[in-house]
Amino acid sequence: MSINDNREQDLLAQGSLDADGVPSVVPTSPRVPVGPPTGGTGATAIAGSGGGASKGGFHPRQFLDEVFLELRKVMKPKRAELVNYASVVFFTLVLLMALVYGLDYVYSLGASHLFK
Repeated sequence: MSINDNREQDLLAQGSLDADGVPSVVPTSPRVPVGPPTGGTGATAIAGSGGGASKGGFHPRQFLDEVFLELRKVMKPKRAELVNYASVVFFTLVLLMALVYGLDYVYSLGASHLFK
């Protein structure tokens, strides 16, 4: 079973895909105009976003609840993916480090010959 098959099974289990494997459409909040009803800047906001002081202001507890709700939706990489990504980053870092070291060494040789 490939990584993509595992990902698809995870998405099915989460309800992000329907039975046919098509992404589920999640209804979004309607956009309503912000500002005066006549003219204005034409800016829009998501309805119910609580952007104004008339809704009671900022509530840290509600903010944290929403943060944790969003974090539950995040797809965490499997161990094989994590090892793969980490090894790519590590070897890329080693390669770039060697490149910078090599260029520094060559330039220092050139500078030492130039200023003898």
